[in-house]
Amino acid sequence: MLKAGLGLACIIGLLASPATAQSRDGRYLESRYDYCQERARAFSGYDGRVPDRYLPGGALDGAAKGSGLSALGALLSGKNKKERKKAERRGAIIGAIVGAARRSEAKKEQKRKARVYRLELDACMRGGR
Repeated sequence: MLKAGLGLACIIGLLASPATAQSRDGRYLESRYDYCQERARAFSGYDGRVPDRYLPGGALDGAAKGSGLSALGALLSGKNKKERKKAERRGAIIGAIVGAARRSEAKKEQKRKARVYRLELDACMRGGR
């Protein structure tokens, strides 16, 4: 009886391959591709492409924030109307540049995550990991 139970445990242990692995939430994964996809997602942090409008930064967003911040600074420092408008324009230009740089950095990070995801998925599917 003990030998039969031990033999059954060995067979079950051999059958526990990536094809029958569980995901983080306890579901059984159907195929090696699903297993590798889950593993690559966990490794890279990539959950699919994010549309540009949901990425942080952006020229319009930066211009609005920069303009408002510069105008507030000019108002608090007691400048006249002409100097406040000039500071507002300058802040909008600088804010647009900073916002565009933030958006560009977010896109680069998204592309880096996608590349790491693809490499990890390929390595797992080849059986390298």
